[in-house]
Amino acid sequence: MSSPSDEYLERRQALAEQIARQRTELAEAYGRLEKPIRYTEHGMRAFAFLRANPWIFMAAPAAFNIVSSAFGGKKKSAQSQTGPEGKPVRRPNILRRGFGHAVNAYKLYRQVRSYLP
Repeated sequence: MSSPSDEYLERRQALAEQIARQRTELAEAYGRLEKPIRYTEHGMRAFAFLRANPWIFMAAPAAFNIVSSAFGGKKKSAQSQTGPEGKPVRRPNILRRGFGHAVNAYKLYRQVRSYLP
């Protein structure tokens, strides 16, 4: 037969384990509740950054054009690379063309930046 102190110690140990398990569950639930708030804060920071730096909207298409032309450009057949007289057609430099787009976009931005918030 167990003594009352042994039962008390067993009950105390069981309650301590239950409390520890509940603390873990509570921490996990808090983490799940915190995720949407954290994502919203990140989205608001990104929007504020884009609002403070509107030139990104003009530089991004130029950068995308450079990257897509350099890595994923369409393959042209050998026939389309030759001119009407059979001479090879000189293709423009991809980086120079993309840089030109970026410079033009920046010039446009400088002209309209006083109208932007």
